[in-house]
Amino acid sequence: MENAYFRSLVMIIMFSFSLLAQAQKQTSAVGTFDYHVPRTMSLAEAESYACDRARDSAVMKVFPQWISSEVQTRISDGKEDITGFFVSEMIGEWLGDEKPPQITTVSTDPLVLRCRVKGKVREKPSNSAELQIRTLYCPSLACATVQYTDGQSFYMSLKSSKTGYISMFMDNGTETFQVLPYSSEREKGVNQVTVERNRDYVFFSRDDAEEKLRHLVDELELFAEAPGVEPVVLFVLFSEKPFNNPLVTKTDVSRFLDTKQHSDYTMPDAMASDDFNRWLLRLRQANPTLRAVRKMVTVRR
Repeated sequence: MENAYFRSLVMIIMFSFSLLAQAQKQTSAVGTFDYHVPRTMSLAEAESYACDRARDSAVMKVFPQWISSEVQTRISDGKEDITGFFVSEMIGEWLGDEKPPQITTVSTDPLVLRCRVKGKVREKPSNSAELQIRTLYCPSLACATVQYTDGQSFYMSLKSSKTGYISMFMDNGTETFQVLPYSSEREKGVNQVTVERNRDYVFFSRDDAEEKLRHLVDELELFAEAPGVEPVVLFVLFSEKPFNNPLVTKTDVSRFLDTKQHSDYTMPDAMASDDFNRWLLRLRQANPTLRAVRKMVTVRR
């Protein structure tokens, strides 16, 4: 899988009838998904997408889909407009991989990839926080995107229905980089960022930080290692109680760029992706209320 990487600029720096499991009971599940890859999609992006759908398949085997119908009523110019629609949501969730995903090629023309995963699943907690998370290319909700170009700035907006603590990580398929809390805060032993309920946050933007905290902010740019489109998987962790950080180490910036040309850039601390996935699985098993929102963005070069 091709790798994307990140540089931080210093100083700018149905209703379910499932009786198969009770809430919070964890069980192992296996899922498989065959993906007909569009010609416009990179191999790395297709592999990541196929494995995400395989994880959904594994969850669905244990926890059938919950479907609820709703009716929305709007009043416009004194007239009532009633629109019926369906909202579907899985009642189960994927906790983490027990083994690295297995990716095989079913056919080459057309290209069909098969991903097989094995991991832990459980029923979603009924009282977990609701999170609104958007990835942005500028510090405004109007700049929402999941497709970035090489060297483009990255921002994230977040709003939570509960007060709690968050951390954020970026994964390029080989390494997982911790980007929240900011580097200067992590050096002081800060494990998470505290967020208040129903408050809008924009991270990685100095202009949106409190004046006394602006010097702490790392401003991020996304880069691809090679020409093409490369996926970056984001993990946003939220908990109502504090939790520990994984064991990360300093990243050697010279592995990614010529320091003579980019002497003002740094890299976030990192750990191997497999080590991060094992840490996240243990964390989620021990903390039933922890939310782990997984999102994928792409970087084009």
